[in-house]
Amino acid sequence: MKNEQKFSAEENKNLNPDQQSVEARAILDREYDIFQDPMAPPEKALTRYDTWDQDRTIVEWLRYCEMRPDQPHAISPCFADNEYAWKPVRVIGYDYQTSKYKVEVQNTRQIKYVTRLSLLFYAEDPGSFRELVNLCKTRLKNCFAESAFTKEVDKIKHDAVSTLSKERRESFMRKCIQESDRFEQNAIYRTFSDLMRVVQEEYIRQMKKCIVMNEMHDPANFAKYLAVKVPIRLNKYTYPYFGVVASKKYNYMKYKTRIFNAHWCSDADVAELTAIFSKKSLEFVQKRYMNTVRDSLRLPLQLEDMKKE
Repeated sequence: MKNEQKFSAEENKNLNPDQQSVEARAILDREYDIFQDPMAPPEKALTRYDTWDQDRTIVEWLRYCEMRPDQPHAISPCFADNEYAWKPVRVIGYDYQTSKYKVEVQNTRQIKYVTRLSLLFYAEDPGSFRELVNLCKTRLKNCFAESAFTKEVDKIKHDAVSTLSKERRESFMRKCIQESDRFEQNAIYRTFSDLMRVVQEEYIRQMKKCIVMNEMHDPANFAKYLAVKVPIRLNKYTYPYFGVVASKKYNYMKYKTRIFNAHWCSDADVAELTAIFSKKSLEFVQKRYMNTVRDSLRLPLQLEDMKKE
């Protein structure tokens, strides 16, 4: 392949590892940019992680509020007396440019704009609303944890990890050409070269992640990662339970008398007989009635030997 160097790591041989890392991040950022919706809220906005599909539409909520013009429709956090508290509000409109509801605080007549996650309607289940908010907070936390982890990974220099082998790249190239005979070869190669560069850099990033994950298993490095707000990731081994059924706590003292009366020890004769059998069983364990070890037996067994035993 005459143009192999176009998508190989060798094209960066004149760059130092730091420059290679910067160029690699630019390639990956440019590739992942297709997943960024320009209309989406900022990453720190909680509404960005709201994918709840069990809610009514905006029009339905507005219609619900219009049918109740003289009463509060929901509660929303309002700042008063140096703290936030959920206060009754009336929904009077919706701003589609900011994706926020226009509300009026019942007590103060203050007009404000709030997001859906700051508006608990009286007609919805508070438990489901709390679940939605907590789910969005968890997603936000996981997103920032992943971003911090990736930034720490990208700090590792390129020369600290292996690259995708030339044989593997050639294998990809042959497979791509074989399955695309009806397309113009140069166009295929140009497209493949660009995609192969992305695959190469993603492979390198995965190798760097392995290095960071290995370092995280050493407690001596915990402070280092916590200082840059990177959560420690450790492998957890879980073992499934088979045949285990959860049951309620048994109130033994409540049923103690009933159990005692139904137990064998409630009959004095049976209890005495059981004690005798238990005592004899312990004696037989400590001293055998007859020798049963075949290596030391004299067979056939004589009657006089049996009497001695």
